[in-house]
Amino acid sequence: MANYIKRLRNKKVHELMQAAARNEDDLNASLSSAIRRQIETEIFVPLMDKLHGLLRGDIESEERRLAARCANARHMPQTALGIPVHHISPSSWESAIYQLSNIGSYTLPCDKLDALLAAAKEIPQLYRIEHPGTENHLGADDFLPIFIYVLVNADIPNLSYLQKVLCTLCDPDKRLSETGYYVATFEAAVQHILELDVS
Repeated sequence: MANYIKRLRNKKVHELMQAAARNEDDLNASLSSAIRRQIETEIFVPLMDKLHGLLRGDIESEERRLAARCANARHMPQTALGIPVHHISPSSWESAIYQLSNIGSYTLPCDKLDALLAAAKEIPQLYRIEHPGTENHLGADDFLPIFIYVLVNADIPNLSYLQKVLCTLCDPDKRLSETGYYVATFEAAVQHILELDVS
């Protein structure tokens, strides 16, 4: 009986230590996020117009090409952008497009990243809702064409500038996380749109 109580007590102590470690990780992430937000508010916001002005000359032709390709691709069916028939969304990925189309309403890069993450997470959720009973999950090869379709239809102005800001100012710690994966996916999607044959 004494051994059982000792094992039970050790198990409880171990669980409490794990919970404390998780709480400390959550606290560190929250502090890091708050500091990042303050730094972006103090540094990025006053400089963002100047930054956009400096980049404008370098990315102006790319912005025009992206805008033209997006405008033409908006009229294409989902399959034309590489979405297989069994992954077609009956709603045309409406909720994900809505989420991503709001990215321009945020000023801080950290908020834009959060909007990108929310839109990206909406895609598999919507897929599960619209394809009930399917056991398949969307893999990376399935996700990219859907994300490209969502990005094309989100009608985001200054897409090239947004890509440069998100890729350059993404928190290095987040680059190794889920956020980093979606930033890389966003970058790949923009590049794919640039190379898109919309003739």
